[in-house]
Amino acid sequence: MIRPLLQRFFPSIWIGEFRSKAEFDGSLFKLAPAFSVYDWIDDRVLYSRHRFTYPAYCSACEQVTQMRIDWLWGGWSSTTSSVHPAWTETCVCQQCGLNSRMRALIDFLKVRCNPKNIKNAFIAEQVTPFYRVLKRMIPSVIGSEYLGPGYKSGKRVFNWRYLQCIRHEDLTNLSFPGCQFDLVITLDVFEHIPNYRTAFGEIYRILRPSGLLVFTIPFFYDQEITRIRAVVNGDGTITHLLPPEIHGNPISGRGSLCFQNFGWDILDDLRKTGFADASAALYWGPWQGHLGYPFFVFYAIKPKIIQRG
Repeated sequence: MIRPLLQRFFPSIWIGEFRSKAEFDGSLFKLAPAFSVYDWIDDRVLYSRHRFTYPAYCSACEQVTQMRIDWLWGGWSSTTSSVHPAWTETCVCQQCGLNSRMRALIDFLKVRCNPKNIKNAFIAEQVTPFYRVLKRMIPSVIGSEYLGPGYKSGKRVFNWRYLQCIRHEDLTNLSFPGCQFDLVITLDVFEHIPNYRTAFGEIYRILRPSGLLVFTIPFFYDQEITRIRAVVNGDGTITHLLPPEIHGNPISGRGSLCFQNFGWDILDDLRKTGFADASAALYWGPWQGHLGYPFFVFYAIKPKIIQRG
C-alpha cells in the first residue's frame, strides 16, 4: 500500500514483532539501548505537569494535528520510581478523538493491509470515535456493543443516549455465519470476557481463511501467564481473586469488570484456537503521538488452508 504523502515524511512507528515472552526477553539486550533513548525523549516531551498539547502526525486524520497529553489516569512505577501518564490512553488527537493505542491500530491496518481491499469487517464497538473513523475507512464495517446477558446476539436495540439502534453481539456466541469476515477488530475488550478463549473460537469461526484478527489489550509484558482477577461461578455469581478492577464502558456508566490481566500466553491461546502467526507488534514514535514503551498491537491470522483433524 502507498502511504499518504505526508506520512512518508515520518519514520515508521513499528519496531519489532514478538511471538512469545522468550523471544521478547531474548531481544531485551538489543532493545535496552533503544529504550534508554526513547525514555530520554519521552521525558523531554513531558515538559509540564499540567495538561498540554504538541503537534504530531495522526494516522487516522492523515495530517499533523495537536495531541493532548494529560495525567488523568497517570500512575507511579515502583520499578523506575517515576510518575507517568497512562501512555496508551493519553496523547489524544484533538481532531478525531483517538488516543495512542487506537491510532496505533489504525496505522497497523494501513501498513499491513489496504483497508480499501477489505470487503467485510466486524468491530466489537459501535458508538465510539474509533468506530466512526473505521467506518470512513471501511464503509461496509459492522459494529456492535455488548448490551448485557438479556439480549440475543444480532438483536438491535434503540439507545436513547446515542439516539441510534445498537446491535448487540456477545463475542462468545456471535450471530454471524462462519467464514464471513476478512477482518475482526477489538479494542480493550477481551479482558472483560471471563471465557475469552471461547471468544477466540467464535472470532476464528466467522473469519474467512487468511482473515485477520487485530486487537489491543491491557498487556503485562513481564508476565508469561495471564493473571486471573475474577471468575464466574456456575450460579452466575462472581468470585474475586484480586481486588475488583473496573474499566470504562461507553454503554454503561457502571463500567466493566476486568477478569484477567493478560500475559504472553494469550498468543499460545490464539495458536491453540487454530490461528497462525499470532504476534505482538511493538510500536513507539512521538512523531505520531506514541510515547511510552513497550506497547503492542496484537494480531492473528486464520490459515489459508484449514487442517482437518
